[in-house]
Amino acid sequence: MDWTLKNLGFFLLSLTLGSTASKENIAGDCFYDLSEIVGFPQTTCKPDPNYSYSTDPDYLNNFSELIVPLVFWGINQDDGSNDDFLTESKVRESVDLLNSAFADMKICFKLQELKYVNDSEIYWTDYYKFNKYIRENDYSKPAALNVYIPYRFTNNDNSLRGGKWSANQFAVNMLNYNTGILPHEVGHILGLLHTHAGAKAVNCEQVIRDEEDPDYNARCSGDRVTDTNAIPSLYGKFHLIDTHCEYVGNLVDCKGTPYTISEQDVRNFMAYTQHFCRSVFTVGQGIRVREFIKNKRALKKLEFVSNK
Repeated sequence: MDWTLKNLGFFLLSLTLGSTASKENIAGDCFYDLSEIVGFPQTTCKPDPNYSYSTDPDYLNNFSELIVPLVFWGINQDDGSNDDFLTESKVRESVDLLNSAFADMKICFKLQELKYVNDSEIYWTDYYKFNKYIRENDYSKPAALNVYIPYRFTNNDNSLRGGKWSANQFAVNMLNYNTGILPHEVGHILGLLHTHAGAKAVNCEQVIRDEEDPDYNARCSGDRVTDTNAIPSLYGKFHLIDTHCEYVGNLVDCKGTPYTISEQDVRNFMAYTQHFCRSVFTVGQGIRVREFIKNKRALKKLEFVSNK
């Protein structure tokens, strides 16, 4: 995700969504390329025929089990030292967290290998410099999902938690090897958007959930998942979330309608929310993930995912 023509396209896309939306994936918990997942915004709602938009748990349960092999990369200083070393025990915590988060989707994560890179240049550095270094030095296993754990990123005043830059590569900092940001980044790998995607756009996801209403647009705006409510980015507004992970604000959508935000929305892995709240995916997100995987595998992509 360096400054290539591809990412210039992403920023042009962001500008079409509105001046505030252009910062959506730049200021916050994580970085990812929206255009890789969803394409260009729509002024007329045209749901993608490759997705069912179902929220039926029985449909989700009918998918067969899948295996995702994981290769973890611990990033140390030149001499192999680390202020918070990535041990095999910590990696097992990460794997357990992913298996718990994606269990209802019947996706099983298996540790294939734990490797280390000893280079102070990327131990605590800029996110873009980090993933450029990883690509240029070919620190990747193509037949696995590669998880990189540097000590910190310098972006956002050292607060950036992670980011996804390719179909099988993402990173989280050492503070987040076992937090909700880990399933969050894997969610991006498997086709999920932030629940607040495009919240500031002129064609934002509207609060309406009546499918017969002509303004209903949950299938072609926001995160394209119909059982997550329309929600704003709460980055920088965490005071609107109480200690019970309930929303206590009065923000409105781009049409001026007050948001209807449930505790489940606040707890969603794909939301920008209080760190301790991230804990759930919805059935609709699970179906979106499984259909995304099915669609990509039909195109000979995501080939590191296999049937059990």
